[in-house]
Amino acid sequence: MAKRRGILVTLIVIALIGLIGALEIKRQAVSAQLEDITTHLEQMQFGNTAKNQETADQIVRDVRKLMDIAQDIEPTVATIVDVEALRAKNPFYAKAENGDHLVVTPTRAILYSSAKNRIIDVVPVQLEPAGGGGSEEE
Repeated sequence: MAKRRGILVTLIVIALIGLIGALEIKRQAVSAQLEDITTHLEQMQFGNTAKNQETADQIVRDVRKLMDIAQDIEPTVATIVDVEALRAKNPFYAKAENGDHLVVTPTRAILYSSAKNRIIDVVPVQLEPAGGGGSEEE
């Protein structure tokens, strides 16, 4: 009986060692995959910078065809990805859809749909703090 128990314990120990080894090999493989994916994503982010700028430049060119924006102004362009969150904060986004663009100049914010090639809305903006020059009065 004791001999059987010893053989059984030995087999269980060998099985556990084998299982630990297999799990370690799997962990290393997953770790290597994660490193590859991380490297790939980093390369995509750096590679997309030029593409993002190209897209922004194209959007500005398209908006300039529809309304006057001075050539010496370089607007900021953002793509709307969560329109519901924006609508909850500001009614300006009521007609916007995900994928539309916000083009911001020093004097106005322009909501533009590239899919429809249409300006959806325009509002005035003030990029400098209000009252910045009024405190010098004596």
